Amino acid sequence: MIWRKVRDCLTGRRKRALADTMPLDAETAARFENAFYQIETAWPSNDLSNVADLMTPHFQHQQQRILNRYQRHHKHNQLESIAIVSTELLLPEKPNRQDILVTAQMRDYFTDEWQTATVNDQRREAAYIERFSEIWTFRLIDGQYRVAHINQSL
Repeated sequence: MIWRKVRDCLTGRRKRALADTMPLDAETAARFENAFYQIETAWPSNDLSNVADLMTPHFQHQQQRILNRYQRHHKHNQLESIAIVSTELLLPEKPNRQDILVTAQMRDYFTDEWQTATVNDQRREAAYIERFSEIWTFRLIDGQYRVAHINQSL
């Protein structure tokens, strides 16, 4: 019963999100693409310090904690063939905040420092390039939009 309610809530949210969108203007699209590619490219290094200025301090700390856990377990989350398929601005816009729906694709798999190169290569070969959708929330801080949250539950 509870799972049905959660599923219905998420399905309803997804339908509303997809119905209430508009195309990004050129400036917002360029800013988003820059942030998206830089953050996704930095992720496999297990260190987000080079892209910290693109995120709110709280979000950067949350994401770095995830990467630190991977590092403690000698794992690296590899992301390859990253490509944005489409982007849309979710409506209604809120003051000092932008929610952007992105559909993208990439190959996403883990390597393990304690495994042989053969095992890690097998993991790579077993991973497919998959399409996904996320909502990236940007907040305006000191005149700059920074990533404050990424909703991957779409």
